[in-house]
Amino acid sequence: MSEASTLEIAAILGHKTLAMVKRYSHLSISSMAKTLQRMNKEVLNDV
Repeated sequence: MSEASTLEIAAILGHKTLAMVKRYSHLSISSMAKTLQRMNKEVLNDV
C-alpha cells in the first residue's frame, strides 16, 4: 500500500517468487481504488 511495485517489494524482502510476495501482501479497497485512479491518469490520460 506504499505504492511500491510487487517487484520492488520482492527485491527488498528477498523473495524469489512473486507468489511469495502475494501471500504476505494484502490490498485494501481504498488502496486498489487509488491505484486505479493513478493508472487512469497515467495510462489513459484521464482527469
